[in-house]
Amino acid sequence: MPVLHSSAYAKGDDDDDSEDSDSEDSGDGDEQGGDDEDGDGEDEEADKNQPAVTAGGLYNINTYPVRELQRPLTMTQGILQLRAGVGVDVSAQTAFESYGHIFDFRYGMKDNFTLLGAFNSAYNFKSYEFSAGMEASLAYDLIDFRAAFRLSRDTTTDAMTGTSSSKTGGHVDIGFPFRYVAKPEVAIVALDTLMSIDFDSKPDLNPSLGISTNPIPPVSIVIFAQMRIVDFNTDAASFTVPATARVQFSPTQRLDLGAEFKFLNVKPVEGKKFYDDRFLSFYGQARF
Repeated sequence: MPVLHSSAYAKGDDDDDSEDSDSEDSGDGDEQGGDDEDGDGEDEEADKNQPAVTAGGLYNINTYPVRELQRPLTMTQGILQLRAGVGVDVSAQTAFESYGHIFDFRYGMKDNFTLLGAFNSAYNFKSYEFSAGMEASLAYDLIDFRAAFRLSRDTTTDAMTGTSSSKTGGHVDIGFPFRYVAKPEVAIVALDTLMSIDFDSKPDLNPSLGISTNPIPPVSIVIFAQMRIVDFNTDAASFTVPATARVQFSPTQRLDLGAEFKFLNVKPVEGKKFYDDRFLSFYGQARF
C-alpha cells in the first residue's frame, strides 16, 4: 500500500483580498493560471518536507510497526510473514526427551484478507498437524473471521503404563480474532479460536481469551488461555485448559524473535499438578 502524504495550508484574509484585486485588475487569464501553477509547485516542494503519513492505518513493508499492538490483525497486501522455530517437552517426568518444530506463514492477498498455513509437530513427530485457511476483516483492525482446514495426528501416553495411543482426524477450525487496544501498551485479545468442526465426531468448543502488553515498543508479552470442550460436553473430564505465555522481541520492522511457554492443562487433574505438563518453544519470524 503506498504511503500517502498530505498537507493543508490556510491562507490569510490579506492573501484572499490580494488575489481578488489581482483578478479584477488583470484581464490576462493565462498569466493568472501561470501563477496558480507556480503556487502548486511550491506546495509540492513543501510537501516533501512533511513527515510520512500512512492512510487509514494501512502499512507497507517499510512502515510496518515495531510495536506489535500497532500492527493490523490482517497482513497488508503483498507482505509475506514466515515463522520457524523448535520446541521441546519440559514436562515433569519427560523433560528434554522429545522435541518438535514450528513452521507457519501469513500472506496478505488484500489489506483485509490474509492466507494462512502451518505445519507443526511435537513429541518427536508423534503428534503433528497441517493447516491451511484464510482470515478476513469484519471490522478492520478490530475483529476478523478465520476459517482453516486442519489435519492432525494426536498421540497421548499413559504415564502409569507407558503405553501410547494415536488419533488422526480432519477438522475445520473457526474463530473470530478480536483485539481491543485499551491503551497503546495494553490490549485484550480473544477468540483466535472458537470452535472446531470434526469430521469423525461432534464439534468441539475452543474459545480463547488473553491479554497483550507492549511495555516498550520492541518487546511484547502475551498471556492467553484456551478452553477445549470436546464434543461440547461440559463434564469436568471432557475439557482441558491449555495456557500460554509468549515474549517477543522485535529488533527491526521485518524481524521478530520470541519464546513461548505452554502449560498443556492448567485445570487440576487427579494425580497431577497444573504445571506438570509443559512445552517450551523458540522461534524467529520475518516479513518480506
